Amino acid sequence: MDFEFSDEQRLLANTVERFGADRYGDGQRAAYLKSETGFSGDGWRLMAETGLLAIPFSEDHGGLGGDASDLICVMKPLGHCLAAEPLLGGPVLAGGLLDRIGTQAQIETWAPRIIDGSAQIALAHAEKAARFRLDFVETVYSGAGGRTTATGRKTFILAGGTADVFIVSAVADAQTRNGDARGGEIRFFLIDAGAEGLTRRNYRLADGAVACEIDLRNVAAEPMDGGFDDFLTIAAQTKVAACAEMVGVMERLFEATVDYVKNREQFGQPLGKFQVIQHRLADLYASLELSRSHLYRMASVDIDEEAGRQAISGSKAYIAGAAMKLAEEAVQLHGGMGVTDELFIGDGLKKIMVLSTLFGDPPTELARYL
Repeated sequence: MDFEFSDEQRLLANTVERFGADRYGDGQRAAYLKSETGFSGDGWRLMAETGLLAIPFSEDHGGLGGDASDLICVMKPLGHCLAAEPLLGGPVLAGGLLDRIGTQAQIETWAPRIIDGSAQIALAHAEKAARFRLDFVETVYSGAGGRTTATGRKTFILAGGTADVFIVSAVADAQTRNGDARGGEIRFFLIDAGAEGLTRRNYRLADGAVACEIDLRNVAAEPMDGGFDDFLTIAAQTKVAACAEMVGVMERLFEATVDYVKNREQFGQPLGKFQVIQHRLADLYASLELSRSHLYRMASVDIDEEAGRQAISGSKAYIAGAAMKLAEEAVQLHGGMGVTDELFIGDGLKKIMVLSTLFGDPPTELARYL
């Protein structure tokens, strides 16, 4: 199998690497996170100008029609610089779903604005009672007099803090029985963030990003085309992007840890001279290489097929577990410095904590694979 990227993909990766080098020097990331949005508006506009926000959208809808390998080229270097911009939760996840199941009018209204960076979109699917069950939805919709409304509560909405519009999952009111909506057909709706009856509460994730939860009380909702299978396809594509970002973080943490043990002296010699440290680093290097292999495997499967989505779950289970172990080892080998704001090691661990549980933690993903 050929794992070489095309010239265009290498150019794309180089563009993102320059973005990280220019905008994520010492202290810059911390400054972005301290803002109300949790990221830099200038950085977001620059992403739009370079076409990064257009990659998940098809060419028919004004995008670049990027596939899984293109997303890897973008997300891995973004992970390496621990970028704060919500590309994953916005254009990749919610934008990809809009591109797939939006009506012609919805796409014409929102896709150009998302691509040029003037509007934000987020997916509101997760609910507190669902845990990692993707087919568990208790939010309901009903239609009367030609008007569709939605009622319920959604949480863990990535990129939701600045969203102008939400894609919301719901089941028909008539399908609920004693509050159990798990047997109903899941549909998706477009809801304006400023709609009457919608209440948003922003909060910070472990990595400092701004997410939100929303309460819906008879909120006007626009039905979208497509259904749950389309969502599973986009979720699988998003897992590939999240794993690419995790591998990028892993590479950065490993490089920094190797450099640290080469220079930090203890008992009159560098830490890297101790055999036990060398063995630990060798194990981490092996897990990093295996994670890269799993990532490239993910780019080769058919995400429209159940077997392909299962393969992605298996690879994510491995990458997420390996990433958490590498990050924890990096913190431990750096000692107390590993958890201070002075180094990015702790930030990398926090980023992996969030990414590794997207749509399911490693045991959940492994169960889906098996």
